[in-house]
Amino acid sequence: MQVIPDLEYLEHKFGESLLIIGVHSAKFQGEQGSERILAAAQRFGLKHPVVNDSDFAIWKSFGVRAWPTLVLLGPDGKELARYSGEGHRDEIEKDVQKNIDLVTAKNSLESLVALDTNQSILSFPSRIKPMGDDFLIADSGHNRLLVVAPDGKIKTILGSGVRGFKDGDIKTAEFNNPRGMEPFGKRIIVADTGNHALREINLETGQVTTLVGTGKRGFTHNILGRFSAEIDLASPWDVAFIPDQRKTQFAVALAGTHQLGLYDDETKKLTLLAGNGREDIADGEAKESELAQPSGLSITSAGVIYFVDAESSALRVLRNGKVETLIGTGLFDFGHKDGKYPEAQLQHPQGLFASEQKVYVADTYNNALRIYDVGTKTISTLTLTEGTLSEPGSIWVQGNSAYVADTNHHQIKIVDVKTGKVSDFLIRN
Repeated sequence: MQVIPDLEYLEHKFGESLLIIGVHSAKFQGEQGSERILAAAQRFGLKHPVVNDSDFAIWKSFGVRAWPTLVLLGPDGKELARYSGEGHRDEIEKDVQKNIDLVTAKNSLESLVALDTNQSILSFPSRIKPMGDDFLIADSGHNRLLVVAPDGKIKTILGSGVRGFKDGDIKTAEFNNPRGMEPFGKRIIVADTGNHALREINLETGQVTTLVGTGKRGFTHNILGRFSAEIDLASPWDVAFIPDQRKTQFAVALAGTHQLGLYDDETKKLTLLAGNGREDIADGEAKESELAQPSGLSITSAGVIYFVDAESSALRVLRNGKVETLIGTGLFDFGHKDGKYPEAQLQHPQGLFASEQKVYVADTYNNALRIYDVGTKTISTLTLTEGTLSEPGSIWVQGNSAYVADTNHHQIKIVDVKTGKVSDFLIRN
């Protein structure tokens, strides 16, 4: 997803002179189905076709060795250039511009017809959290947040719904695929993933402001002690308040640079909490540890930080200045297996809720909810009855009720953690 903004820029600039075709060669078993690929394309607002290369035939024919790889072809199908990794937009733009006359003269492709988009009240919701007596929902596909009453009625819409990067009044402000969010008093701190920014919604003033980020995708891993206005973040995925009577601080899951950041509300600085920037799974001292797309955070009342690394399918914990892996062994080790470390497995988890005794995990690509027992260090699967989930993005537990962002079903579900019964939390205008 990190190259999507670059592709959108190129599509807009060159129009029909440049045809982009996505080739999805899935790393995870849970992302191989065409229905899931279509859902992902709709979630990220893709305008170009995507091929399901589930058997890696196209990958092999082009000799690709890494995600992502971009190949520029001429109208005759011959390769003009190749780019491996991220951050090549300027280079690609120059190469396309250089060959544009050749392409225009020989192009014989017809225009593409877009598919109908989802028309439900929610679109790919990714988070739900309580906010006082109400609930706060990240309606990510609609680029907005919703304040919802316990009966499901929408009380307040935060954001215009237009995808963009704009501060100001909550009715006209613009977000881009907001995911993580943390209600804090009369404020809401938002991980605005698509804008690579940390935003604030002030419910008293009705204003949205940017705390960290410029709207540009950052590539540097060195965020130590820098002022927010100087930092280009990379896909902040979640945010959580750290209980501390002395300071007001928030942990931020920086998925794009494989790190956890620490935002100080008083100094307005973002500092490094964990991760050296290398994508892998290695424990030890927090700042020297290696993470892999941290996507969900949950912090206990004692300040213990649990998080999930999506790309290493891992459940991890940060406490006493050190990172420890509880479930997960490697970037290419994933599955659905209960038990203890190292045999137990997850598949691309994106959300979690931690209490002192248990950690509830939204095991996204397994379409499952898992429960990790802190005492026995064992993970189990909650057997669901009277309902299913499709790529659950997050979970929040109150008593025996788990509120789940059922992302690909465009719904919020309530799951009884004792019986596994699934029911709909109906959202209405």
